[in-house]
Amino acid sequence: MLNFMKTPEHDLILSNGVKVKYRPFLVKEEKILLMSVENNVEQEMVDTLIKTVQTCVLTDGIDVTKLPVYDFEWLWLNIRSKSIGETVQLKLKCPDDETQIVDYDFNIESVKPDFSKEVNTHIPFTKEYGVIMKVPTIIEVSDKKTIIDLTVNLMRDCIAQIYNGDEVFETKDLEPKELEQFVDNLTMPQFKKLKDFFEQLPIISHTIKYKNPKSGVEHEMLLQGASDFFQLPSYMRA
Repeated sequence: MLNFMKTPEHDLILSNGVKVKYRPFLVKEEKILLMSVENNVEQEMVDTLIKTVQTCVLTDGIDVTKLPVYDFEWLWLNIRSKSIGETVQLKLKCPDDETQIVDYDFNIESVKPDFSKEVNTHIPFTKEYGVIMKVPTIIEVSDKKTIIDLTVNLMRDCIAQIYNGDEVFETKDLEPKELEQFVDNLTMPQFKKLKDFFEQLPIISHTIKYKNPKSGVEHEMLLQGASDFFQLPSYMRA
C-alpha cells in the first residue's frame, strides 16, 4: 500500500577503484545503532556497525567484513553523512583550563582520504625469505584491545604468506603456535619492516583545530577510524 516510498541511493568509489552503491540507514536501523551506543559495550557497537553497513550496501558480492579497514571506515562515514547529515555539532572542552566549552560545526565531507599511493604488501627480510602481508579488515582491527594486540598480534594476523626461496607457506595452513614463533623470532629491524607496512596504509582521519576564546590557547582533536566517527557526540541528535 505504501510501496511508493523510495529510499535514495548513492555511489562511492573505494580505494581499489570499485564503485559501490549504498543507501542511508533507516529509522529501524538507527534504533539499533542508538541502543548499542547507550549500552556502551564496545564489541556490541562494532557488531551493530558492521551489520548496518552491510545492510546499507546495495551492490551484490560486497562483504564489508572482507574490505580493507579504511574502505569500511570510508563507507561508514558516507552512509552516516547521507543518513543524518553532513554537519556534526560538537562541544569541545579546552584542555588548558578544563572548563571552557567551544561549539564547533564539523563537516564530515571535509574528510578526504588519500587512496593514491599503492600499498606494497611484499616485505623482504633477506634475499631469500620474507613475507606477503594482507591489509587488515574491520574484524581484525576491532578485536584488538591491548598494546600487544594492536602491535604484535595484529601484525601476525596480517601475514598472508611466508616465503623462503621457491617455497611459499600459506599462514592459514600453519598452526597458530608456528606463526607466533615465527613472529617472536624476528629481529627488531625485521619487525620494524612489519610496522612500516601498517604506517603506509591510508587512514580515515581528520584533525579539528579550535581555540579557547578566553585564553587564546589553540587545541587539536584527532578523529580517526570507525570508532571515533561512530561515536561523534551529535550522532544521537544531528
